[in-house]
Amino acid sequence: MIETVDLIAALMSGPRRFAGAGVNHEGEDFGADLELRPLAGNAALMLQYAATRADGVPAHLEDTLLGRDAAGRLCLWPVMEELPNVLPHRLKELTATDAGGLHAVFAFGIAEDRHGFREEVTIERGPTGTLVYAHAWGLPGGEFAPRSRCELQPASS
Repeated sequence: MIETVDLIAALMSGPRRFAGAGVNHEGEDFGADLELRPLAGNAALMLQYAATRADGVPAHLEDTLLGRDAAGRLCLWPVMEELPNVLPHRLKELTATDAGGLHAVFAFGIAEDRHGFREEVTIERGPTGTLVYAHAWGLPGGEFAPRSRCELQPASS
């Protein structure tokens, strides 16, 4: 894991608005928009993400804070209808790709622990400014697996 990269600064150095398409945990295709908004002098970042099925029905709405906790660790705090609480997802992995992109994984819980809910949110920034936003999760007693993935391109304002 690389720790010298400031993920917030890296994300803010590129496009702020994205549009794309993905597939959710039920195998449904969706279109999506994601906007990056700097907060408090770029100390944190709000990711506003909305996915809509082809029939126009909202599939997922999420507002996620990316920032540092009191110990200085990079975390995500996703707020979404599917989760009744705001759960801290701590940085699990941050790597640079060979092509100059970044791959970050934030985790709540331990993927292999079937006793509770666990989730990982992945953010990948490609060298050309593209983004991938993906969720993997497992319910108590259930399998942990990738559930939703969206590939996003820079969009005009």
